[in-house]
Amino acid sequence: MSLYQVPREATLVRIKTQQDAVTGIALSATLGLGIGVMAGMILGELLGDVHPERVRGAVGRLRPAGGDETDEPEIIEQAIIEAIEDAVPGAAVTAQALGNGIIELTGSAPDAASRQLAGRIAQGMPNADVVVNRIQVVDDGDHAGRRSSPVG
Repeated sequence: MSLYQVPREATLVRIKTQQDAVTGIALSATLGLGIGVMAGMILGELLGDVHPERVRGAVGRLRPAGGDETDEPEIIEQAIIEAIEDAVPGAAVTAQALGNGIIELTGSAPDAASRQLAGRIAQGMPNADVVVNRIQVVDDGDHAGRRSSPVG
């Protein structure tokens, strides 16, 4: 046996240890993914979100007598504005029904989360298939009037 040769037994131990390490990493990654997905689902249920059915229920109370969904743009626009005003303090939003289920939101919101919430509220409305969110985020700092992305 030369100085650079490793005994066969040591090689087998090293290979088994490497296989165990790879298996351990794979199991840990799978377990971590499962726990992360489960935690996300639990937090989503606990913290809630703007659910379209809840918004539709709130809008149902705003509808005029007769109760059927309406295609009248003024009624749709007013319902969206009132729902956003109730749920998003500090937002100054207008809604315009452009036809074919397209709603455009304009105005300002105090932060990005409020802007996104207004968009989700509008998406939950009856006859609102597509929402174009052009609400600008306005903060109290030097960046007042900053334009935010048009999605969401």
